[in-house]
Amino acid sequence: MTAKESEMLGILFGDGSMSRSHGSFQICITGHKFDDSEYLNGRVRPMFEELFQTSFKVLLVKDENTMILYAYSKRVVLILHEWGMPFGRKKLSRLTPALALDEVSFIRDLFDTDGCVYRKYGPYIQIQFKFASLPLLAYARQTLAKLGLHPTSITSDDTKFRFFLSRQAEVDHFFRVVRPKNGKHLKRFQYASRKQSYRPYAYRVGIPRRSESTKPYSNNFVETRSVGQLRQPFARSYGAVV
Repeated sequence: MTAKESEMLGILFGDGSMSRSHGSFQICITGHKFDDSEYLNGRVRPMFEELFQTSFKVLLVKDENTMILYAYSKRVVLILHEWGMPFGRKKLSRLTPALALDEVSFIRDLFDTDGCVYRKYGPYIQIQFKFASLPLLAYARQTLAKLGLHPTSITSDDTKFRFFLSRQAEVDHFFRVVRPKNGKHLKRFQYASRKQSYRPYAYRVGIPRRSESTKPYSNNFVETRSVGQLRQPFARSYGAVV
């Protein structure tokens, strides 16, 4: 898979979903109406159109801060399914890429859609990866370890699994090597690190590792209505990470 194809799969694994019903095939990507507007409209929509020659429409969900990109295409859905994107609830599937891909590109957009960066204690910054799918989280953790980083062990609560990057030099290294593109993460990182200084990070072979915003976009493709007005098989549960 190319770098852009790997990015698109990371986006879909993070905040995407696919469904099929009565001959109708749908792709959806969900985000925050304000925080993710620039990322979804300025990056995701053009990338999707370039890859598949199919355009996303935009749904701004009434009475919610939810924005949904959606398209109907059997051809595109079947391609994405070959890449490893399942139908329906992702947490019920063994959610890992089905083809060899560009791992850094995949992690970049997986983090852009479903990752988090924040200040935990005082000036200390932490990155969190949190998914309902344990296989996906384990794959992401393994990929970061290959980059010489030291993710924490995976923990869980009642619904999701998570790990963190907590070493301050490695948080900086993650942003320099993976290069996230979602503006909300970049702003949070810049704000959190404003008074933080880092030691230069260099991975040394042989050192043992620890065990394993903007206003809503508006053009002719934008709709503002309730989710229930979308034709089936769209259901509200498919519009978010599950």
